[in-house]
Amino acid sequence: MHAFLGVHAQEWENGMLGSAAYREIKNSVDERVVSLRNRRPGGILSHPADIHCVVYQLLNAAAYGICFYVYLHPEIGHIRTPLEMGAFVVGAALLLGWISGVNVGVNFHNHVHLRIFKASWLNTWFGRLWAITGGWPSYWWKYGHVTVHHADTLGPDDWTVPKFDAQGKFEGYWKYCLLHWPWRYGYEFWQEFFIRPRGRRFRREALWEFLIFGALYSIPFIIDPMMGLLLWVLPHFVANVLIMASGMYVQHVDCDRASDAHPFRHSNTFFSPFFNLTMFNIGYHNVHHSFAHVHWSDLPEFQPLLQQSFDRDNACAISIGYFRASVECAHGQTWDRVKSRFPVLELVGVDAGEGDNILDGFDDRSSGGNVQPETPEAASDSSTSEPRVASC
Repeated sequence: MHAFLGVHAQEWENGMLGSAAYREIKNSVDERVVSLRNRRPGGILSHPADIHCVVYQLLNAAAYGICFYVYLHPEIGHIRTPLEMGAFVVGAALLLGWISGVNVGVNFHNHVHLRIFKASWLNTWFGRLWAITGGWPSYWWKYGHVTVHHADTLGPDDWTVPKFDAQGKFEGYWKYCLLHWPWRYGYEFWQEFFIRPRGRRFRREALWEFLIFGALYSIPFIIDPMMGLLLWVLPHFVANVLIMASGMYVQHVDCDRASDAHPFRHSNTFFSPFFNLTMFNIGYHNVHHSFAHVHWSDLPEFQPLLQQSFDRDNACAISIGYFRASVECAHGQTWDRVKSRFPVLELVGVDAGEGDNILDGFDDRSSGGNVQPETPEAASDSSTSEPRVASC
């Protein structure tokens, strides 16, 4: 598939692929990312595909507005009794929670890594209005995801993932989901911004952003306190507990912290075509975590070209999406059982070509993307493909 990877095949199989080989792979990916970035067209968006992110956010905000209006004017929805209003609230909270969990955990997540607008002020204010639909100050979510999670995925400083037990396994699915938001995150952010040296230098900005968040978040309560509780806080609980927490759990369950010998065992890959089509390609999570500067719309291009690297490192992939995997975990299935039930059997990878680096396999699509450093300051082998069965 790629001559460079083939040279290091035996080293990888013996668990001896060091950081120098990984850096060469990364450099090749970086070259391709820059090539794609240099082709992006003009306009206010950094990448043309980001119009999907903007539209999704606007539709998500409109859904809240419609639900608020129906709640305040029940005759519009032919709601006449308390029971009918209760049914409306339950249905609306579940649906708003679902789309909000996707909007922040996937959609805003893409913006955190690669700003969707070229104007910094537009990124800042659109981001503030974006993250609030999931019950988050935008800066806090960005800090937790980039500075904590991506900087030390599954390491001792990554408090965003489930805790490990004495055997090195994730804590239970429901325990993590129910403690995820706001309890555990609230405690950890307090420690981060007021106790730990790493986060104290960002305290002032964090507090300022929290004040802006508080002012914006209070608007539904000013209009109607009960509406704010039922159609604002409750959907955000659903978004964080049932959608974002469950996604975080299955993304990294049964994985290992990246090392020189095994740089690609930190994340699971989800190959469901429908899931990736409708969820901004977030299922290609190993590619994203390994090379977070790859634009979300380009992940399907990079995935088959890097799959040989993941396979040699014995990284995990399954054929379903997050939601189905979460249902399996919620019903008490072990991750080994999930992997055995949903293996990846289709052909993956691309044919080998001549040359000595990973770029030989890339097509010549025209797309864009912008490379940004991931810090709070900036955020601010064989010649043919073979059937593959996933294993971790």
